[in-house]
Amino acid sequence: MALSVYNAVPMTLHDGETEHQFTLKLNQATDSFRLENNSIRRNIFIGQNKFSHLSQQIRNEYGFDFGRIHYDNDEMNTGMAITSEHEQFRFVLKEENGIQVQFKGEALPVRKLTATVPYHYNTEAEKAMQLHTIIPSVLAAMILIHEAELIM
Repeated sequence: MALSVYNAVPMTLHDGETEHQFTLKLNQATDSFRLENNSIRRNIFIGQNKFSHLSQQIRNEYGFDFGRIHYDNDEMNTGMAITSEHEQFRFVLKEENGIQVQFKGEALPVRKLTATVPYHYNTEAEKAMQLHTIIPSVLAAMILIHEAELIM
């Protein structure tokens, strides 16, 4: 039996009123992460589109589709996230004093979320994994919090 080693990273999700603390446990070998806070403990898997490296699909441990992410460019720092409920969000990723992601509702632009993750890597491979999973983890956290009726 193999032992998976996770790189644990703290993430703060802020909706303008409430701040939610999460722990992301990144697993580069399986292209997945574990999202944890006081009430949520879920495994999330990231799938790549075979025809476009600018698309990602995220699923939970049961294979349920959480949503899709479409990046605007090869830097993968802007794009659109679409939930399984067909809600659309524009996002921007910035690297200033850590990694910050801002989500804005496409239908309701006043609906904003900001996620912050401190730099927490030792190698370039760990940094790439952190950047690769930050957008899916924010989308998954937003969906899970919404399902738990804690915000929005």
